[in-house]
Amino acid sequence: MKHLWLLMLFISFSPAWGHKLAPSLLEIDGESATTFNVLWRTPALSAQVSPEPIFPETCTMAQAAQQAVGTSVEWRWHMTCAEGLEGQTLQVRGLTASRTAALLKISLVDNRQYSQLMRRDSQTFEIPRVPSTWAVVGQYFVLGVEHILIGIDHLLFVTGLLLLAASWRQLLVTVTAFTVGHSVTLVLVSLRIIPEVAVWVELAIAATILYLAVELSYKAFAQRSGRVRWPLIAVFGLVHGLGFASVLEELGLPQGDVLAGLVAFNVGIEAGQLVFVATLALLFWMLRSLSASLAPLMRTAAIYTMGGMAVFWCLERSYALLLSSVYFF
Repeated sequence: MKHLWLLMLFISFSPAWGHKLAPSLLEIDGESATTFNVLWRTPALSAQVSPEPIFPETCTMAQAAQQAVGTSVEWRWHMTCAEGLEGQTLQVRGLTASRTAALLKISLVDNRQYSQLMRRDSQTFEIPRVPSTWAVVGQYFVLGVEHILIGIDHLLFVTGLLLLAASWRQLLVTVTAFTVGHSVTLVLVSLRIIPEVAVWVELAIAATILYLAVELSYKAFAQRSGRVRWPLIAVFGLVHGLGFASVLEELGLPQGDVLAGLVAFNVGIEAGQLVFVATLALLFWMLRSLSASLAPLMRTAAIYTMGGMAVFWCLERSYALLLSSVYFF
């Protein structure tokens, strides 16, 4: 009971810790070098400033058609830019006030594609005149790091791997197995070798966290599963890779630099994961140095958090999956 308050605290904040973001979407599809079809979708924000896209002065827009799509509002219109969009700067205002992000997706008539997540500290995007592979690498590396560091479910799973490891060698083996697993499915889905199965993958990710929480809670169970741990972690990595792939599918890969963007995104995920593991391991070491009782207390709190959040996500995502199935049929 003494940790029940901690569990309830984490669960109470769980809606803000969901895996996937709901940014606004600005999608520009080129018909020719100077004409474009534009889609702007933004969540319906009550009592807040709604973000809005700002286009170059050389662009003129036709009357927009508006409709409600779920909890969002969507506008579509035709736009003509006399000088095209190459070298032009796009902006989304209101991100700071609304505390939201905006995903920009551009498809030009020459099959060049650009994706940019516009945040409060980066609210403009200049469409390059000449595509740069290194720019793609840098952009998708940052997106990979950001995704792993804001994906609480992935971080809780990696926390479980750290807590399970009895030595640095075991940690290296299990983290490597997880890395290989999620890299395989990320690549296969992104290259269209296997189909995306995002319908159930979020629930499966929550189930993997719940499994680790149960294993950490019962020493006898952990000892029995120890001999087959790294193959099982690799299988769990395959599941998490499907989650990474669904995010990358939403972001899109640049048409001319698919491989560069894919590799950079995956490397970014690994870099963020390593930073998190190193930081958490250092924190545990510092707590053990300060007091012999602090580290076990933090370990218990982490296990309670993993188990509580995993159960909540399993129920929440099962319910969402059930609703979608009923709606489909």
